[in-house]
Amino acid sequence: MPGAGRLLAGCLVRAVVLHRRRPIMAKSAPEVYALIRRRIILGEFSPGTQLKEAGLADQLDVSRTPVRAALKTLANDGLVTIEPNRGAFVAAWTEHDDDEVFDLRILVESHAAALAAKRRQPEHLATLHRLNAELAAAIADKPDDFLERIQSINRQFHRVILQASMSPRLMSFAETLLTAHRVFGAFYHYTDGQLKNSLQDHLNITSAIDRGNARLARALLDAHIRETWERLQAKRGKGAS
Repeated sequence: MPGAGRLLAGCLVRAVVLHRRRPIMAKSAPEVYALIRRRIILGEFSPGTQLKEAGLADQLDVSRTPVRAALKTLANDGLVTIEPNRGAFVAAWTEHDDDEVFDLRILVESHAAALAAKRRQPEHLATLHRLNAELAAAIADKPDDFLERIQSINRQFHRVILQASMSPRLMSFAETLLTAHRVFGAFYHYTDGQLKNSLQDHLNITSAIDRGNARLARALLDAHIRETWERLQAKRGKGAS
């Protein structure tokens, strides 16, 4: 019965294909957003790289729907540009963008630190102390996810100071600056010694806020961000070491 043989062979082929297909995982759009954003921050997707929905969906084992939503959110963050009839691309990041973001961060975050020294609540101080302890442990232990870990702690530290300023408008404006990938990408160029210096900065800033010294908190955070800016300039051959 050759017809039956062909039918059986066809069924076997379809079964093998279905068996080899990877299952579509149930990741939410925010989870997909975090995964893509992480790869952009780590430099796995360089500026100008096209982010194809189908390719990303295949890599992340998800459908195209959460990928599409994630790309729109990343575009709102300024990390991705979406061009009509062309698709999504990792946003280009120029030296002017670096300078503008750091200049604004110095103004906004140093002001937030001064406000935090006057308005901080016990829970803000508790969180800052906890983050400092976590950063110290990460620097000492060097866990497998070391770079991601210190980046996350650093970002949280700066955001808690913004929260402690008790100024929603200031927080909203600053949030657009903190999503800039090169801002925290610069954090990966630190040596061990520079990481320890950064930790000491965090400890000093926390102490100034804890003691209610607004002028000192402002000056310390100004110097802290300015040092990061100068390090990035040195990395690109423009500034001092």
